[in-house]
Amino acid sequence: MPANIKLTYAEITRVSNVLDNSVDHTLVPRMNEAKAEVDTLLTTNLVLTKASPALMTQYEKFNTALTAATDSIKGYATQFRQIMQSVQDMDKEIADKVNSAQ
Repeated sequence: MPANIKLTYAEITRVSNVLDNSVDHTLVPRMNEAKAEVDTLLTTNLVLTKASPALMTQYEKFNTALTAATDSIKGYATQFRQIMQSVQDMDKEIADKVNSAQ
């Protein structure tokens, strides 16, 4: 079965960097900002004896789940880089074998 393989190292690197940057410079800062706003709201302007602590607990769980999701985004970036590195290593190994056979 024929296989078609194409890797554009610059594009793999670019997209991996986009994923990392979106987490580090957009998603996490905005999530932290939102959590701070919710915490402030529930301690100053939406204060209910039982509901506010429950809402804070639920939002904390939600925020933890979002953080795990952002870790997964960075995991994709790492996987893409690892695939690229593996192919580069394999290519070099094949070239080394071919050159040593001459």
